[in-house]
Amino acid sequence: MSTALMPRDRKLRESRLPLAAEFLAGVWLVIAAFAYSYTFTLSAAAGFWNSLVCGIVVAAVALTRFALPDAARWLGLVNVVIGFWLISAPFAFGYPVDGHRDVLRTSALVVGVLLAIFAVISMTVAFRRRSGDFRE
Repeated sequence: MSTALMPRDRKLRESRLPLAAEFLAGVWLVIAAFAYSYTFTLSAAAGFWNSLVCGIVVAAVALTRFALPDAARWLGLVNVVIGFWLISAPFAFGYPVDGHRDVLRTSALVVGVLLAIFAVISMTVAFRRRSGDFRE
């Protein structure tokens, strides 16, 4: 037997790379909830809870999809929706653009964009792997 990965195993590994990035985005959101001072924004507690809850949900979805790649393919839509929510949250909660508070807005926007991209990539790879639509 060869030690090289079979094509299907390699595609499974490739589909898990974006999931790892999604998990890290969720961990960052949880850390950011405590690291950043949301009391300076107009949203105060809402921004804190938004970051904390979104981070926990994103990490949980990524772990579930990592453990059950075939059964939980559709769960990726949750992370896509959360990614778009994170993009709009600074505007909905009124994060100011001036001074040190800009880091809150930038963090939410960057994590939202990256999360949406990684979630779409991981879902696409998972569905293409399932249908056998990969070219070697």
